[in-house]
Amino acid sequence: MGPVVIVGGGLTGLVAAERLAAAGVAAPVLEREVEPGGACRSVEAEGFTFDYTGHLLHVARPETEAYLAGLGVWDGLAVHERRAAVVIGGRATPYPVQINTHGLAPEVRRDCLLGFIRAWAAHAAGAEPADFRAWVLERFGEGLAEHFFFPYNSKLYRARPEELSLDWVGRYVPKPKLEDVVDGALGLYRDPVGYNAVFRYPREGGIRLLPDAVAARVPGLEPGRELVALHLGERWLELQGGERRPWERLLATISLSALLDAVVDELPPEVAAARAALRWVRVANVALGVAGPAPSPEHWLYFPDPELPFYRVGFPSNHGRVAPPGCHTVSIELSLDPGPGEVAAAAAAAEAAAVAAGLVDPAAVRVRRLSVIDPAYVVFDHPRRQAVALLRRFLRARGVLLAGRWAEWKYSAMEDAILDGMRAARVLGGEAADEP
Repeated sequence: MGPVVIVGGGLTGLVAAERLAAAGVAAPVLEREVEPGGACRSVEAEGFTFDYTGHLLHVARPETEAYLAGLGVWDGLAVHERRAAVVIGGRATPYPVQINTHGLAPEVRRDCLLGFIRAWAAHAAGAEPADFRAWVLERFGEGLAEHFFFPYNSKLYRARPEELSLDWVGRYVPKPKLEDVVDGALGLYRDPVGYNAVFRYPREGGIRLLPDAVAARVPGLEPGRELVALHLGERWLELQGGERRPWERLLATISLSALLDAVVDELPPEVAAARAALRWVRVANVALGVAGPAPSPEHWLYFPDPELPFYRVGFPSNHGRVAPPGCHTVSIELSLDPGPGEVAAAAAAAEAAAVAAGLVDPAAVRVRRLSVIDPAYVVFDHPRRQAVALLRRFLRARGVLLAGRWAEWKYSAMEDAILDGMRAARVLGGEAADEP
């Protein structure tokens, strides 16, 4: 095997390098930041620990548990039953809202219940709906659509519901039975629902415990090494500062958009068009260290109301030791379009709205930290699937393997990042074929 180079030291790239190293294959990991982990990082300030937005570990596969146990971190992860709520019109009800409308205002609850019953009664087997809007209306009805699904996803993805495809919904949007919805409207439903009903999180130190443990086993980690140019034909890459590196196989875990923007070869028209079709949003995270107890026992809250700038507010200190005694942490997340924009002003407006909603006591704020993840969420619009498939084939034919959430231009969780890294190592080691 010729030289293998990994671009991106997030969780997927680190796991791939660690697995390759365990198999005796050396692969340098080029990471633009000064520390590994990508979005799965934590920073400390004045006794507080802040993650780069919410990062919770949902483990469903035995190989993931075995891997984490082998790293020595499994026993350091506490198990939590999800406490999350949806806030509509100032009224909170447990998540997922479709089976927990009992906490909402009576007129909202009536809209949601009648809408679901009408959709259930009208449902007939047939062709799959053409877009997310039609899918939600068929599956959940007008009430849940108008009060939650449409405004929340429009706020998060900065796209109209009809612009979104169905490629992302199966695992993440559970459909309840009619009796579950009725029980939920009456406050009788009790069973956990969804892939994140139970999660694990480090008892202390923040989520960086996980990438740090993997990075400690990666001999070729090179932080502070940013890719600025990539030549696919001649198979070399250039780093910030001018250094060039040859490669025979390249594993890319950085975003697909950034990878293609670094290519110096002339791209075929169809490839350039596919790159131009990629859509995403940035996420600004206002992390606060606050004196006193948290204002809510929930781990996080969802906010679909369009007048509120944030889509989610979390209290990480409710599930980990990330604050000094007598204090708590708050994570305010807002979605932004990519490109130039005044992030600080948007973040300040979001914090002000959180104060007005009673989620933050401004006089008790001790530490404030603003971070931006770009890209954060891929927009699953209709051109996405075909564009990504074309780009993947184009890069594969030139020795580039894509792995992980942003390189594969998908939505996935931390367990998926670990499994993606394992799979990439098997492909590069010749034990498996790259997936189409």
